Amino acid sequence: MTTPPSPESFHIEVVKLLLQVATSDDRITHEEIQHLVAAARGMSVPLEELAAMTRCLKNGEPLPAPNLGVLRANPAAAIQAARELMASDSHVQGEEIEMLRQLRELLGVTG
Repeated sequence: MTTPPSPESFHIEVVKLLLQVATSDDRITHEEIQHLVAAARGMSVPLEELAAMTRCLKNGEPLPAPNLGVLRANPAAAIQAARELMASDSHVQGEEIEMLRQLRELLGVTG
């Protein structure tokens, strides 16, 4: 039997996922950045983790990939966080919808 991830580990992976979602349409809006930072703070993601992720974004470096195994511990929460981010700028792009579809598939969510 596998041990469930710690809440901190899960939240870090959710923020990594949100970075991927935010940049899926090759741009990131001010509203998405605000939402992402607020979500990370709300989930008590350590500042050094958030700083490392945003440094990648700022420097045009590859973003860290989320650990889907960790996200599978609570796929509904991961998908809900992605949906909220997508809605944060009031413009859901086709790329974001496709990413959500793929995410649901990768996390084993049906229906």
